[in-house]
This record gives sequence, structure tokens and C-alpha cells, in this order.
Amino acid sequence: MSTQAPVLLSGPMTQNPEKSFAFQVPDDLTGGVYSNVVAVWHTPYEFTLDFAVMLPAQQVSGSDGNSQVTPCRVVSRVKIPPAVVFELMRALSVNESLYEQRIGPIPRPGREDRPSPPAGPAE
Repeated sequence: MSTQAPVLLSGPMTQNPEKSFAFQVPDDLTGGVYSNVVAVWHTPYEFTLDFAVMLPAQQVSGSDGNSQVTPCRVVSRVKIPPAVVFELMRALSVNESLYEQRIGPIPRPGREDRPSPPAGPAE
């Protein structure tokens, strides 16, 4: 499997395009964690991204009858300053464009026009 350098549009509190960053990933984080849902909330000082994995839905009874709740277990909580939020959104947008150029459109749940996955050997 090939890896690619992350796209970082700017670092914390800097507008200097000449500055470069060397990311070092500790051994215990190289595998990463899987997340299929994210919650975003904020205070005046920071944005919090709670990355989670959905667990099996549960039936709960309430005042309006039975309803279904999908519990989500947080696997990572990331806090970032407000000034970095826009850079994160730009980096995600750039990476989405690069992904779609190389691999094809990203299938979105609930869309009828979802493309088939590319044929070929798995990496």
C-alpha cells in the first residue's frame, strides 16, 4: 500500500509559506483508528472533533413510545483552535479533489448514482 504526504496548507498561527513541517508519528499511532462518524462542537476557545464508531442500534422506550438510538463510541477527541478550522477545511477540500482525480467520485450514502468500485487487485 502506498502512502502519501499529507496536505497541510499552513501551520498553527503562521502565514509563512516557506515554513515546512516534519510529522513524526509515534509507533503506537501508526495504525490509526477507524471512525465512521464525527461530532463537531465548539467553545469560544476551541473546536472539538469527536471521532467515533457506530455500535449496533438499540431500542429504547420513551414518552413517545419506542425509538431507536445508535450509540457511538468515541475513539479519538481532537481539539483545535478556531484559527486552524479554516485550514483544516481547505486541506480536506484539496484532499477530496486529489482523491476524486485519482480514484473517482466518492460514493455518498443515499445517492442513486453511486459508481462501482474500480476493478483490479486489492493493495
